[in-house]
Formats: sequence, structure tokens, C-alpha cells
Amino acid sequence: MENARIYTSTVQIEIMDAKNILHEAGINFFEINKMDTAHAGILGGSVELYVAKNDVKKALELLADLK
Repeated sequence: MENARIYTSTVQIEIMDAKNILHEAGINFFEINKMDTAHAGILGGSVELYVAKNDVKKALELLADLK
């Protein structure tokens, strides 16, 4: 099954909120953390959330108010 990136942030609290919203809606997701954990937030990087292509529309609607 193909996946699509639906959310990217450098702010941990935003990622936590997005993950909670997706979880509560029953949407399966996975994350790719591109942050340097030794220097969190200083050297840049982000966290990306991905969902299955068939969940993209619903996920984007749910997350529209986060940013």
C-alpha cells in the first residue's frame, strides 16, 4: 500500500497533537523523525507524518486547524 506525507513540523507539541488527532480518528500513521536528538531544535530537522493514500483526505481535514 502506498503512503503519503500529510504533516510536517519542527515543533514537538504540534506533532503530538497531530498524532493524537489521527489516533482518535482511527487513522493508522507512521512518523519519520529527521531531528537531531542530541541538539533538538538547534540544528533544524523535522518530524513527518504519513498515512495510507486512501486516508489522506480525511487526515488532512482533521489536521487543517493545527497550523
